[in-house]
Amino acid sequence: MRTIKQQHFDQYISKNSVPIALTIFLVLGSILISILPEQVVLLVGVLLIGLPLAALVISQRTRNTAVVLMLVLLPLTSILKAITGSRFAPLTFDLGLLLACVLHLGEGLLHGKLRLGKLDVMLFFLWGVAFLEIFNPNVPSLQAGIEGFRKFIFMSLAFYLSRHLLQLRDFRLFVKAMVLFSVPVTLYGIKQFFVMWPIDYRMIELATSSSVTFLMGGWIRPFSTMSGPFQLGLYLMILLLLLLALLKKRNTCPYIRPLLIGLFILQLILLLMTRTKGNWAGFIVGVFALFVLQSRNPVRAVIRLSAFALLSGVIIFLVFSFTSGVVSTVLDEALFAITHPLQAPTFIYRMNLWQETIIPAIQKQPFLGYGTGSAGEGLRNLYESTKSFYFFSHNLYIKIWLEMGFMGLVVFLWIVGESLWKGLRQLYQPYIANLEAISLLQWGVAVVIAFLASGLVIATLDAYPPNYYFWLLLGLLSRARTLDKS
Repeated sequence: MRTIKQQHFDQYISKNSVPIALTIFLVLGSILISILPEQVVLLVGVLLIGLPLAALVISQRTRNTAVVLMLVLLPLTSILKAITGSRFAPLTFDLGLLLACVLHLGEGLLHGKLRLGKLDVMLFFLWGVAFLEIFNPNVPSLQAGIEGFRKFIFMSLAFYLSRHLLQLRDFRLFVKAMVLFSVPVTLYGIKQFFVMWPIDYRMIELATSSSVTFLMGGWIRPFSTMSGPFQLGLYLMILLLLLLALLKKRNTCPYIRPLLIGLFILQLILLLMTRTKGNWAGFIVGVFALFVLQSRNPVRAVIRLSAFALLSGVIIFLVFSFTSGVVSTVLDEALFAITHPLQAPTFIYRMNLWQETIIPAIQKQPFLGYGTGSAGEGLRNLYESTKSFYFFSHNLYIKIWLEMGFMGLVVFLWIVGESLWKGLRQLYQPYIANLEAISLLQWGVAVVIAFLASGLVIATLDAYPPNYYFWLLLGLLSRARTLDKS
């Protein structure tokens, strides 16, 4: 027979089983943390932060909302790095989006509902080329190849999600959330131009790019909560074009319109502050494309463009009028570079680089390329002290050619060209489709064209997280015909 003491012990255990189990877990966890390397501990911590998002992704009812939420929160990755002290912070969102793709693919295969088109096959082919290029003899290590893969082709997950998972109502939520979330991102970036906090310097320290990237003329270029000023510039380019598309809509609430105009002005000022001239040029091209798409009447399009140019000129004039000293000098130099591009030092540097280094390299290996990551932004440290070739491409198309050879470039351009064609063809149909879908397609075309224009002087699809938005909107254009029926 059991003694009274044993019975009391059993009762105590049954009543306090949860606290006891938690205590044991914490003790064992603490022992494990003290043994494991710091990087592994930080990685585990970041993944644990993403568990709530993973739970939302797993459920079919909340999966689409979770995907939209992750896409909207992507700009927080750099500040998450600073808070956690880990460069693995972006994996929280990347793995969540990957999980959504895998689950959707798996469920589609199991139920026989998966319908893949030619563009999907071509994207899978591009993934295959990028994967094989990880093992290119020029790639010095598996880490360099994997990081290069993630920095470019991995983000095309958003292309698949846009084509097969997200519906019109999800894009509606995405647009509203993007505009709302851009408010604190914009205000924080403006704050950085005038005042830098310790956490801002911490973000610069954890960035993969050189600290020189954050300076121009001895003045910090704002980067907000992202990895650098180029990433912020591309993000602002996307949001500014979205705001213009929303302001064009007739059913926009009259009380919301002044707020959108105010936000537009702040973001335009911040875009100037980033001094990313490639993004300035891309934005101008995107505005031109958007205005042409919004008005089939050439005269009306010219009038709107002229009015927009006048408004932008007034804003720029006011910015220059209220600045002085170093700030004024920096902005003057940046404005001269955009108005006299052939005389700009950065353009001259790029021309010399392409002529002396890039063209000979492509001529040497035009079909095989030099491997995934060999022209990836921020990966130079993985190629130093090795015999492998690393390139500063400063061009989206050259980057793809260097990393994946001529075939990779052709497939990429085919995907982009066919998606653009489908979007434009739908916009110019004789009948009037869903007005909300039309606005989304106009925004998508403008952003894709702006990215391609900026890509002439920037490897735009290495810029995290705006590269996700490029693929997302490209996928939107590729299914334009069925968008208003979703």
